[in-house]
Amino acid sequence: MVEDQINLNLTHYRTPGTAGREDCVDYFVNKFKEIDENFTYILHNFTVLSINCQNVVFKLNEHLDNIVILAAHYDSRAKATKDPNIALRSDPVPGANDGASGCGALIELARVLYNQRLDLECQIWFLFFDAEDQGSDWDTGITGWNWCEGSTRFADNLEDYYDSSEYFDCMVLLDMVGGDNLQFINEQYSTSSLLQEIFEIGRQLGFEQAYPTNPISATITDDHVAFVERGIPSADLIINFWNNPSWSYHHTTHDDLSHISNHSLEITGKTIEQFIYNNYLQIPSNNYEGNYPWNSDINLIDTDILMMLITVISVIAVTTLSYTIYKKYMNKQNTKLKE
Repeated sequence: MVEDQINLNLTHYRTPGTAGREDCVDYFVNKFKEIDENFTYILHNFTVLSINCQNVVFKLNEHLDNIVILAAHYDSRAKATKDPNIALRSDPVPGANDGASGCGALIELARVLYNQRLDLECQIWFLFFDAEDQGSDWDTGITGWNWCEGSTRFADNLEDYYDSSEYFDCMVLLDMVGGDNLQFINEQYSTSSLLQEIFEIGRQLGFEQAYPTNPISATITDDHVAFVERGIPSADLIINFWNNPSWSYHHTTHDDLSHISNHSLEITGKTIEQFIYNNYLQIPSNNYEGNYPWNSDINLIDTDILMMLITVISVIAVTTLSYTIYKKYMNKQNTKLKE
């Protein structure tokens, strides 16, 4: 499914305002109709600087009031602004991991969870965002665009898509979940009790490398932020994409299929599947106790900032100690001279 998205339009991939973007939504609709010809979906149309964009949401178990959102962005970046080859920085990014991986995981989750729908006590939205990835990166992007345009617009119009009797339990975002050497970070905009529960489930499934006990902490502007700001518990499953030798292809032409891992996609899918089963699959033997209603949130200092503070404090300490030793030495010298 990742490969299918890449092959939709090799000229512009899934950049907003292109045929590839339109073809991708058609692809999603067709994949969900394969699951159920009558699968409910809604298109959310919006424009950014006169460019037509489109989010799409598919709804499972619409008769239930409590909603879980599983989301990803599908647009690919218009320019490879971080490519090591300067000549390629105006080329589009394939977006195999940065976009297509999360969408592929959502489609597979929809197929699996559909088969369990009669035993699930929640409504699930499979939400695909457009226009997430076009903001300024190294002072370069689509001029005038911000990050997360699609999710921001959708959240602004959220009341149009659910009834007053319905409510949101949580939102889980999958972003860059299929690359080699998968290892998620402790993203700090996320509701910590929700993210910690997902991490713990991943570890219990045996995916300790992907869900480390002491993950990097960082604050990432991503599609979940607009939902956090609306008071919806939200979690962002995302990797270290800015300083990661194990996956160094962010916003480059090398974010292609050669750096996608089926095992990483399996890890992501099985973890979220188990998260849904733990909390919403109503069977007599299920005595699971998680962190629901995920209203506890503890923010940590970003790892990069923490390391910088430690470095600064260490330099100050060494400088102070050196000055103290020097001062004592000079005092001794002055005393000897007086004698």
